[in-house]
Amino acid sequence: MTLEATEAFLQPRCSSQPRVSIQALWKIFGPDQGPDVLERIAGLSRAEAQATYNCVVALQDVNFDVYDGETFVVMGLSGSGKSTLVRCINRLIRPTTGSVLVDGDDVMGYDDAELTEFRRTKTSMVFQQFGLLPHRTVLENTAWGLEVQDVPLEERSERAQEVLELVGLGEWGEYRPFALSGGMQQRVGLARALASDPEILLMDEPFSALDPLIRRDMQDELMRLQGQMQKTTIFITHDLSEAVRLGNRIAIMRDGAIIQLGTPEEIVAEPVDEYVADFTRDVRPSTVVTVGYIMDRHGTKQVPAEINRPNANVASEQTVDEALSQQWSTPGQLPVMDESGAVVGVIDRDALLQAAFEQPGFSSDNNGAAAAPAEVSLTKAAGVAKPLPLDESEPTADQSLARRISANSGRLVYVPALLGILAMVVCTAIVTIVWGQGVSFPVNWGPDIAAWVNDSLRWLTRTGAPVFDNASDAVLSFLVFLENTLRWFPWPTVVLGIALLSWRTVSWKFGLFAVGTLVAMGLVGLWESALETIALIVVAAAFSVVIAIPLGILAARNNTVDSAIRPILDAMQTMPPFVYLVPGIMLFGIGNVPGIFATVIYAVPPAIRLTNLGIRQVTPQVVEAAQSFGTTRRQLLQKVQLPMAIPTIMAGVNQTIMMALGMVVVASLVGAGGLGEDVLRALGRFRPGEALLAGLAIVGLAIILDRITQAWARNRQASLGKRD
Repeated sequence: MTLEATEAFLQPRCSSQPRVSIQALWKIFGPDQGPDVLERIAGLSRAEAQATYNCVVALQDVNFDVYDGETFVVMGLSGSGKSTLVRCINRLIRPTTGSVLVDGDDVMGYDDAELTEFRRTKTSMVFQQFGLLPHRTVLENTAWGLEVQDVPLEERSERAQEVLELVGLGEWGEYRPFALSGGMQQRVGLARALASDPEILLMDEPFSALDPLIRRDMQDELMRLQGQMQKTTIFITHDLSEAVRLGNRIAIMRDGAIIQLGTPEEIVAEPVDEYVADFTRDVRPSTVVTVGYIMDRHGTKQVPAEINRPNANVASEQTVDEALSQQWSTPGQLPVMDESGAVVGVIDRDALLQAAFEQPGFSSDNNGAAAAPAEVSLTKAAGVAKPLPLDESEPTADQSLARRISANSGRLVYVPALLGILAMVVCTAIVTIVWGQGVSFPVNWGPDIAAWVNDSLRWLTRTGAPVFDNASDAVLSFLVFLENTLRWFPWPTVVLGIALLSWRTVSWKFGLFAVGTLVAMGLVGLWESALETIALIVVAAAFSVVIAIPLGILAARNNTVDSAIRPILDAMQTMPPFVYLVPGIMLFGIGNVPGIFATVIYAVPPAIRLTNLGIRQVTPQVVEAAQSFGTTRRQLLQKVQLPMAIPTIMAGVNQTIMMALGMVVVASLVGAGGLGEDVLRALGRFRPGEALLAGLAIVGLAIILDRITQAWARNRQASLGKRD
């Protein structure tokens, strides 16, 4: 069987002009993904290329056309490259080399703006893992593609509701995705793809994660929608029965290359090799092969003048099973009719019986095609990379070397350790012989470095005095305003407000605990100090968050920034907190401001780290789904990553608040007020009872703030459909 025959067979069903044309497409994953990598791996098998150059050949010289209105199915085993292929079409994965032509335009040449517009208007994608936004409702998920295009809210909501009605979920618009079953979530994914009215629909194993009955329902739904909308569809699957049921044509992939492309009848009736035959083994050809297909090969298109058997007619589009069930007892030649009812040929019933009961298998004589071996080598022919058969009877030298290295890799692990121990022994012996046991470092740079730091701080203090004075006045004004605001309210109002907040975020029991704790502080004479401490913590936490969130976002989106600030954060967290008091005094003098300065430096790292971590941990499937609809980097951050990272970010804020409370006593050493000053004064006068009461008050505030912020994060996590 040849590809030319296949495409000629199909063209009457669809437009004669290809909508999507894939030409010489390669994708190499690895450290070096430049086009010249093909030169280096030429002549190597996939295993050899991976062992030699640490690269994975995902796609090998893929070529095919998809016609307007066609459902083109790509299938293969896991690792065959089919999911990589579909992502190369909308450039979620950038191919190494080759062309992806859509309506004649090469997607490979698009810049960022053109690619965004292409994803918004030309294509939509349905994913195996759904990729729904858990923090949004079903209606909002469906309208996502329209939202990123800045379509007005009313218009996109109306369109999304129409599509939800189309897929049978009209009453589920206000629910969150976690409230829906797997099949319903996939319907939402399909509705989201259809809402923006794309010209091309990409579907990556959309039904493989569903139960068999639900999968069948979704296939019926897709066939119904396709009958109404006639979308050009590229469908990825590993299930041949699904491929046969849905596809106009099927391409079968192995090791990144297409090894057979044809109609379902051609794939089932004439498998090109044993690999394809294994796919078709459980499919009865008579349920797939049509009368027209058998007539083309075993019948005749010349209608005898004398034939007149109106009750023996069969349709060319009927399967062999359907034709035999209709004409089982009718012997001889059967007239074959087309869709218009005209007789276009005749076929003998025995040919239908032979097709029904004869199980086809691979033969090296199938249309002259020889069996393709399991391994494929990568070579260059006439300047174009092509997958060619590789004789496996005799392993090549590279293969033998790769196998020996793989077999001995377990033993080679110990070689570096043994060499390291030997080097240490030799070094110890040489140093002992030359310099003796008491060898010291040749120079001490410590005093010079310390002097440089001291001089730098003095210079900064002198030259930056106006700046630091203004900054100190601004921070102090904010702190005083907050303290006066808290003192303006009567203490019962403050207690009631914190109790209501505790009840709403945590529980009524914790609300009672907050009331008891705050009232106890007042009864032991620590109310004013507690308010001052709360103000100090709020100011320090506010400055920490203002610094941490942008830095965490920047680190999450730029690996270079992440690598640069990580050792700085390590130093900030491991440095004794007393060290921060010295520059605080030099820059801001004595009082609350240097205490806030030291507290911010000590407490800000957790918020930076967890903001970075939260954004990086947003589900890759959700990010990929958002990007496939033409989401910009700003939209992705504001509408997807930050909302989904909020539970983790709040955990960082919680840790920052706890570390700020831990600095209360240390900050009092430079004149900061509040409960820390009470603890320090009591210790200085050797009054352990007063120190204990102030310390317990700090613990009480810590518990209240910790539980409230944790509960807020848990509530947000629950709204995303996550579980602890």
